Amino acid sequence: MDVYTLVSLFFGLLVAFGPFLVIVAVLVAGVLLGCVIVAIVGAVRAGTSRPEETRDVDVAEFFEEQTAAAAAGRNDSI
Repeated sequence: MDVYTLVSLFFGLLVAFGPFLVIVAVLVAGVLLGCVIVAIVGAVRAGTSRPEETRDVDVAEFFEEQTAAAAAGRNDSI
């Protein structure tokens, strides 16, 4: 095969599948643009919001309370 045949084959496939490739490219580009927009908005919101107040929880104490509640037949998780 010479170069002219390969170039002709490439352009023939491009013409034949061009509309399909354009649709796929638009869909992929739209998804990627949406991801970028969501990431930017999330970063801006995280940077401008006040930090949430956190409580220090003793994990062992929490599970002891849950075990005692389960042994007593109570369901405090609701």
